[in-house]
Amino acid sequence: MLILTIYSNKLPVAKSNVYSYTCQRDKHTAPRGSGAGPPSVTIKKTPKAIPDDKEWSTTVLKRMQHIERCLFWRGELKRADLIEEFGINPIQAAKDFKAYMERFPNAMEYRKSLKRYVPLPHFKPSLISPTSIDDFSHMASKSVPLATWPLPARVAAPSVLQVMVSATRERQDVEVRYQSMTGEQSKWRWLAPHAFASDDERWHVRAYCHIRNDFRDFVLGRIIETRGTRDSKVSSSADHDWNTMVDVLIMPNPSLEPGQRQAIAAEYRMPPDRMELILKVRKSMVFYLKAKFDGEPTGNPAAQQLFVTVLG
Repeated sequence: MLILTIYSNKLPVAKSNVYSYTCQRDKHTAPRGSGAGPPSVTIKKTPKAIPDDKEWSTTVLKRMQHIERCLFWRGELKRADLIEEFGINPIQAAKDFKAYMERFPNAMEYRKSLKRYVPLPHFKPSLISPTSIDDFSHMASKSVPLATWPLPARVAAPSVLQVMVSATRERQDVEVRYQSMTGEQSKWRWLAPHAFASDDERWHVRAYCHIRNDFRDFVLGRIIETRGTRDSKVSSSADHDWNTMVDVLIMPNPSLEPGQRQAIAAEYRMPPDRMELILKVRKSMVFYLKAKFDGEPTGNPAAQQLFVTVLG
């Protein structure tokens, strides 16, 4: 019995693109040398299983996703792209390329003149979902200049972070020296932290303040130091604004021109028929959402592109 494996790169992407052909002499064929003519052979064509991407380990899947990022953003792929990114050897990189092409035969081909792989004309990523130029910002390319806005990093002391996380986990009060923006001098106060939240620019700790007798947000970077802990009697269930979820309507400023509103809606992936989004947000986070997207009215619609409204 002879088994042949034939790979086809011109067929639609499917596991049946790789076939096993089994050639076997029929039982009733005359033996060789009998002068009865050529033997009768039955050829059976069966699909050969190709490993599904769900069968790849997490480590292998990350390398396969990087292959697609290179094809999508750079328009080319070399073994060095995997070797430098993941620290693997050339043999492993070659195996990854082979595995990817077996799974997705219509994705890429080797271009001898360039000595690298390039995407085929109808290539579409199957393992990644590129949605933002932020994805491209991590893919350095000499042929595509790219610059980012160098903002100062907002940080907090590691010792402070460790204490605050530990106090939250152990349900403890912690004494901190905090610099508020409403007072000139930093002040010691007892906090009962129970959660952390981010407004996409800085991290806050959500805590009960024993001075204000209320739950508030405290910027982690403004906690100068800590000096003691104690068992807390404060329950996070009492934080109404944190535990209450509200619906927030976001829509383009109605004062913008129709074309401008459509552009804003597309930018934020709003349904084109309604041009609005409804987000479910913790009530304590609404302030930051409005501050980010819905500032003080200026009379210039272009300066206030989105409206943010709490429903109900």
